[in-house]
Amino acid sequence: MTPPPMPRLRAATIAATCAALLAGPPLAAQQADTATKVLRKRTAYEDLQMFSQVLNQIRVNHLDTVDSHELLMAAIQGMVRRADPHSYVISAVRMSPEKQRQLEDGKLVAIPIQWDFSLGAPRVVSVSPGTRAAALDILPGDELVLADGKPIVAESEFELEVTLAGPKATSARLTLERLRSDGSFSRLDREVRRERSGDAPTAVPAVTTFGDGTGYIRITTFSNDKVADDLHKALETVEGMKIQRLVLDLRDNGGGLVREAARIAGEFLPRGSLVYSSWGRKQEFIDTGRVERSFWRGARNYPVAVLINAGTASASELVAGALQDHDRAVIVGRPSFGKSLMMQSFPMTDGSVFVLVIGKVLTPCGRAVQREYQGLRTQDYYRRARADRDTAGRPSCRTDNGRTVYGGGGVVPDVLLADRMGPPAWLVRLAEDDLFGRFAAGWVTDQGAAYTTLDEFDAKLPPFDDAMVAFRALAAKAGRDVPPDSAAVARVRRNLLVAVAAAKWGDAGRYRVSARLDPEVQAAIAALGRAGEILAPKK
Repeated sequence: MTPPPMPRLRAATIAATCAALLAGPPLAAQQADTATKVLRKRTAYEDLQMFSQVLNQIRVNHLDTVDSHELLMAAIQGMVRRADPHSYVISAVRMSPEKQRQLEDGKLVAIPIQWDFSLGAPRVVSVSPGTRAAALDILPGDELVLADGKPIVAESEFELEVTLAGPKATSARLTLERLRSDGSFSRLDREVRRERSGDAPTAVPAVTTFGDGTGYIRITTFSNDKVADDLHKALETVEGMKIQRLVLDLRDNGGGLVREAARIAGEFLPRGSLVYSSWGRKQEFIDTGRVERSFWRGARNYPVAVLINAGTASASELVAGALQDHDRAVIVGRPSFGKSLMMQSFPMTDGSVFVLVIGKVLTPCGRAVQREYQGLRTQDYYRRARADRDTAGRPSCRTDNGRTVYGGGGVVPDVLLADRMGPPAWLVRLAEDDLFGRFAAGWVTDQGAAYTTLDEFDAKLPPFDDAMVAFRALAAKAGRDVPPDSAAVARVRRNLLVAVAAAKWGDAGRYRVSARLDPEVQAAIAALGRAGEILAPKK
């Protein structure tokens, strides 16, 4: 079909416009008189005028029909992201206000998984320890593609949290996509129970001692308002065993209640010790957290090592930072997550929600744990957090003993451990097929009676030579191979021991046996031998 002839005047106008755009200098000459206006700082009114004019031109003259609401929401989200990578807006049309209220009131419960949207799609950051999801082979980096068979439309962590929330103890079917170390992809379906990390019977699932007089305590969350009480009981237990040193494991502890940080620090610091301070633009955001009730005493002056990693966040970072600043503990591991911001929700008149960063939290010596984000794109902010271990240019301050410690990208350990390599593809496939869990269930049924208590099992872990033969047969039946080299055999044995302990004794078994076989725990014990040297006053 031949298009209708273009009116002569309109054709001439378009031709002249195209010529002007292609020519360049004449157009610039026409705008020369406005150049001086660009040199001065524009007012907010002028910027809003320009915004309105651009929007109007798109609506009137753009080739395609564009939804004005989508344009405006994109502009708002871009403005918020330019301020910082953590603030966000959720449009009322994308989220049920009623469902949000039910979530805030505790009538609905979220999925115990933390997500990252920095690359545009939700990817797993961590799974809350102590929850059923922690045993489901869900790994950091797994991408969420479907929830209960439906595509993901959420655009922020909070919106996804609300979307996936439901009645307590119900489950959501999550379809995840995983990139293995050999470049292959796999799709996994996982039934994830809706539960809070604070719902666990205890926030301290692992309390044990090693033969050299070392106590070991793992805290998995600060969301449980009994965590300080649980820790106090755990310390009494290991101190009753005459420990000479302690490893406090805060790895993958996503934090929770900030007030618990001061209570936990009170187990190791004198009354009145500063644990954190908060700062914001408004006076009401300025505050300090101090030890109000202390259990510190001379008998508890044994060396302490605190284990942290990139999953150590929020309130758990504050505990690590406070013990480091007061030279009470050697920090071992890898830099913590680096988020110590105060955030507040502001309801909009249309039912939308604006969650805004309104302050930051500092360690006792005054360093900011929060990673630097100004001038960085969101993708670069998260990418740098995963890769940057350099302390050059980071905010620093002096501890009580005059040591230099660093922030600005999480708490930087005194003893920095190498990054862990991801598991090999063959081991990932065994876990994806739940072969360790299936084997453990059968072993507990057939041979579990040989071990009546976790103490007995943990004191002398079985060699599992016969179990290795049986596991290879199970793997072969599932079409999977186990490499014959000694390193592969050691990996499989470790996974089998942890799986059996978890199958028979739950989280207590999982964390306790895992700690005994963990090289990072051994590194923390080794650091305790040098604690006096590391924490010594600097001249």
